[in-house]
Amino acid sequence: MGLRKRHYLLFLLVFILLIAGCGGKEKTDEEKLAEVIQEHLGNVASTPSNEEPTVEGTLREINKFLTSDIWNEGFVNISWYVKQGTGSTGETLDIDFTIERLGKTMVKKKEYDDYINGLNEEYDGIKQVWTKLSGEIDRLYAQIQANPPVAKDDNYDFDTGLYQQYKDAFSDDVKALQKR
Repeated sequence: MGLRKRHYLLFLLVFILLIAGCGGKEKTDEEKLAEVIQEHLGNVASTPSNEEPTVEGTLREINKFLTSDIWNEGFVNISWYVKQGTGSTGETLDIDFTIERLGKTMVKKKEYDDYINGLNEEYDGIKQVWTKLSGEIDRLYAQIQANPPVAKDDNYDFDTGLYQQYKDAFSDDVKALQKR
């Protein structure tokens, strides 16, 4: 279940509890909460999961992956670590753990490479951008593997400019698909 859907469901749960609280006290709050949760679980279970995902939906998923897993959990933290000796929000960063997690993310990226390369001609523009973006991700990851970053190393050049450029273009193309 996606994060947005979870937030919506949490909001809905709170709203239902507030509405229920305005009525009589026939049932305890715990009983009402248990009913709402059970109802929600029933709704989730009855949601058809055998539906084929759309290409546009999968591309949105890939776009989120690029932002959260590759950028937020990987490259931006590594960039900050090299410059400041911390993660991107100033917290202590275990660089070895970050690189290890990025390695696991690269396995998922390979699956996305295969998926995008298998798209038909209708998605040639997306495929062209992805080729550049994927190559840049591979280049940056190879750099990290060959020459692990060191905190506050002014000589370590970890330039993510091309990644950001290609990522922005990919995001724009995915958004354009939604509008057609």
